[in-house]
Order: sequence, then structure tokens, then C-alpha cells
Amino acid sequence: MRDLGLVGLGEDRRHVVLRTATGEEFRLPVDDRLRAAIRGDRARLGQLEIEMDSALRPRDIQARIRRGESTESVAEAANVPVERIMAYAVPVLAEREHICERAQASTIRRTNVSAPAARFGDVITETFRARDVDSSTVEWDSWRREDGRWIVSVRVPDDGGPAMYLFDAPGRYVVADNERASDLVADVPDSTEMAIASAVADAATAVAEPEVGTASPDDEAPDPYDDIDEPGVTSLKRARARRAMAQEQLMLDGQPQQHSDETDDDSDAEIDPHATTADLTETAAAARAAGDAADPPDSTPKRSRRRERRRVPSWDEIMFGNKPEE
Repeated sequence: MRDLGLVGLGEDRRHVVLRTATGEEFRLPVDDRLRAAIRGDRARLGQLEIEMDSALRPRDIQARIRRGESTESVAEAANVPVERIMAYAVPVLAEREHICERAQASTIRRTNVSAPAARFGDVITETFRARDVDSSTVEWDSWRREDGRWIVSVRVPDDGGPAMYLFDAPGRYVVADNERASDLVADVPDSTEMAIASAVADAATAVAEPEVGTASPDDEAPDPYDDIDEPGVTSLKRARARRAMAQEQLMLDGQPQQHSDETDDDSDAEIDPHATTADLTETAAAARAAGDAADPPDSTPKRSRRRERRRVPSWDEIMFGNKPEE
């Protein structure tokens, strides 16, 4: 390795000119990597190297590891060796381990168990002890979901999939998130509750799928206005009914009374052609008076006792002006 001496800045002031002992000159660009190397900032220098070589930014690397990806998969996605991303992966891995410890010290919430509150870690330990499982083989892990909440997983090698629990960090409690998790904390409903839940589900299915009947051509469609009872329509019907009753009463009251045979015979008598105009005028006036008395107007209030109808004069009275002898 040959030593280089600093000559100074180049003419463009973006490069540093270096010279060997034999007088050969070299040019070095002034960038962030050179500045970090001069300051001795190794972390910043390593970050810059990753940014230049990696397909992922350091922030993206940490975000993917925080979501539960392994360092190997993230390094493969970044197209760099695992050692190149460990500077950013180690803090996030420590955060995930810390979340597991906090979850074990938190309270487990169970829906189907009426026992007092217990620590989540103690319940898991007792369950594995009862099943003759070595607690040292249990694998704990955690990752953060996209909504910001943490999932804590408990897994025993060669014993099926992991049991996943939802950890509420502000509330400091844990709830089961799958059937495996419910089994480990004995949060399984008994046979009675399962039967009730099944019956409720069947009833909901029956309501959601009603029977479809076949309509007959003779079926009459219901009138959508049958059940409407508006105040205006009711008032109009009542007014029409009262008017019809009043007209019927007037027709009954206006029927002419039956006269004696003598009066009817006199009314059917022929008119004398020798009658004078004055006699006919008097006869017409008397007839009008009789008609007015027979048909009172509707505006006249009905009296409790009707007045005696005026007797229509006979033809002899009209012609001779004297009352016939009874």
C-alpha cells in the first residue's frame, strides 16, 4: 500500500487532490462518506455504505424486522450479507424481546374462566408443566402489526403451530388470538356454552334465509294505502256521512201529508175556462204559500215541535171564495 499526501482541493472544489512520493497525483471525491471517515463517525459511515449497496433503506430494514421478519430474509431482500444489516437489526430484535417480557408480566384476560386474574407468564408455565413440556424449549417471539398493536407468540418445537396472543401494551393485558392460544390458557368454552352458541348461529341462519313462497295468480296484492289513516281523509268521510244523514232527514220531513178523499177529489177537478185572471192569480199565490210552508230552506234550524202544516185550499174555495160545508 502506497502512502498519499494531501495536495488540496481541486479546481472544481468537489475533489481532494492527493500525490504519491513519486509525484503521481490522484483525485478523491468529497462526499458524506469522506466527511464521516474524517470525523470518525463509524456508524454513519456504515449506514452510508449500506445505503449505497443495499436495495433497502435502513428505516425499511428495521420496519420489516419489527413486523416479524428474520434477519436472513431481510438481508436477502436487501441483496446484502446478514452482517451488513445487523447494525440496524439488533436494536429492533432487542425491542421484540422486551415486548415478550412485558407481556409475560401482564394479566391474561379469559372469557370462559371465572378464576381470579393471573399473570400471563405464570399461566403458560403451569400449563407446560402439567403437560410435561420443558419450559426451556419454549420459543417466545413478538412482532408489531400494521395497526400498531403487538402479537406475542408461544411455540414449542414439533408441537404444531404457534399460539398467538394480542398484547395491549398501554392496558398491560393479554388476550388469546387463536384456538391454540385459548387452549394453553384454558380459555375454552364448556359444552353448555358451545350448545347455546350453536343454537344462536342456527337461529340466525334461519332468519337470514326466509322461505320463498310461490304467489298464486288469484292472490290479490295488498293495497299499500289500506293502513293509512290520515286526519284529513277521516274528517272528509265524517262530513260526507253527516251530510247524507241530513239530506235523508229532510226528505223524510218534506213528504206531503195524506189528505182526505174530499181534498184529493177537489184537487183533481178540472179548471173552469171561465175563471178570471184575478182568480187564477189568487190561486197561484196560495199555491206558492203552501209550497213555501211545505219545503222550508236548509238554513232554517229544525225546531223541536213541527208547526202544523197549512191546509191547501180546495178548488171550491179558490173559485167561490167560501169554505165548503163540512
